Amino acid sequence: MSLIKNIKPRPLNRDTSSLRDDRLFIVASDDSYAPKQYFNFFRLSRVQVHVVETPLDENRCHAIDVLQRLEAIDHKEEDERWMLLDTDHYVNGSHVKEFRRIIKEAKEKGISVALSKPCFELWLLLHHADKDSVTELDNAKAVEKCLRGRLGEYNKTSLKREHFPVETVAVAYLQARDLDKTVKGGVIPKTNTSRVYRLWEAIIANTLPSQLHPELAALLASKR
Repeated sequence: MSLIKNIKPRPLNRDTSSLRDDRLFIVASDDSYAPKQYFNFFRLSRVQVHVVETPLDENRCHAIDVLQRLEAIDHKEEDERWMLLDTDHYVNGSHVKEFRRIIKEAKEKGISVALSKPCFELWLLLHHADKDSVTELDNAKAVEKCLRGRLGEYNKTSLKREHFPVETVAVAYLQARDLDKTVKGGVIPKTNTSRVYRLWEAIIANTLPSQLHPELAALLASKR
């Protein structure tokens, strides 16, 4: 039985100046601030990443709400839809069963899921920190504190582009990929990881190296 209510899809305001064959990624998250700002920092040739607005109301930031927001956006068959979810609030007690159901339903609908344990900020931290240094950060506050220490400042409501230059994306990708290889637990990781690298992997796939920043092009070449 679907967890999604009948919601009339809202049309997506596509970039009309882009070419018809631009690839579109529609992303929804349980984080009200960081993911949208982060992905807005990058402009990739022939690729659009649209991050759906996340309400500031904490009561509407659960996984089921993220899925509903994504389902409510009109999309084309060739568009990729992604959910970015933190495990921080979902992997304890009675929440786990529902969390698994939502992930299962999303995948059945062709929606990809990228989990971060404990939070999206771990992905941001991997732009600047070695993977072995993040494994003991057991909650979002600890991750944010470490990120603030690395950057000298951090405010999730106001990310700075200069803290996440495109060349550090390849660094984060490799760190996150290698970290994820060590994680147990299957769908819901038992130890720290960020699978946002899988979204970046999808973004750069089927892209010509000439359309990418050199570090991302080198990353793409290593995967072919």
